[in-house]
Amino acid sequence: MTIKEKFQQLKKEGRKAFIAYVPFGFPSIKQTKNILLILQEAGVDIIEVGIPFSDPIADGPIIQEAATMALRKGATTEKLFCTLKELKNRIKVPLILMSYYNPVFKFGVDRFFKKMKDSGLCGILTVDLPIDESSEYLKKAKKFGLETILFVTPVTPKARAQRIVRASSGFIYYISVTGITGPRDISYASLAKHIQELKTLTNLPICVGFGIHTKEQVEKVWRFSDGAIMGSAVVKFIKDNYPKRNFSLRFKKYLRSLCMK
Repeated sequence: MTIKEKFQQLKKEGRKAFIAYVPFGFPSIKQTKNILLILQEAGVDIIEVGIPFSDPIADGPIIQEAATMALRKGATTEKLFCTLKELKNRIKVPLILMSYYNPVFKFGVDRFFKKMKDSGLCGILTVDLPIDESSEYLKKAKKFGLETILFVTPVTPKARAQRIVRASSGFIYYISVTGITGPRDISYASLAKHIQELKTLTNLPICVGFGIHTKEQVEKVWRFSDGAIMGSAVVKFIKDNYPKRNFSLRFKKYLRSLCMK
């Protein structure tokens, strides 16, 4: 299923998207397979997989710690693609990749995008690649039929936001707060105003991430956006519970409590 098809389905069902982020290789490569399947079974609409990176600029301490653990356990870009390819016929919801540009560049952009396509990924978010330097990246992603999800923040000027939404595909990732990922308080009135303004510039779905860590926040964000993205809280739940008995059942129950209306 493509991102566009997913949002069309959600619109018909009168629902908003719940998108969950997990780092590849956390708490282990073997567990990643199980975790991705649980996310799908629990009703997560779009799954965002992160490539662990040693020098993150946007990740808060929860995701940084998870990425460090994944790297220590041997998570690599090549292993990510191999793992996802093994799951290609089992994951039916849209699977997207979040990365910094360094792993993409180091791997080779064309080779990276081909591996993405072969592995069943349908879109990519590259955190630290500005719109001003992304023309070649965008062209190559389009060549491989991959969606390029770009970021807009509360401090993005309108003229720049216009450039970003024109270059984006799939959906717009709206960063709810300035700073790094992790549980935060959110100013809903200000956020709703920014989303409404952004909706005058694009017909793409707008999904909100950063700071969202409770069911209440998810439901409030759903009121004025097309989807809520949760990462740190999901990663923290995995960290706190994966060694315990019945982890799969506990994780599925937790996810369902977040993504069901």
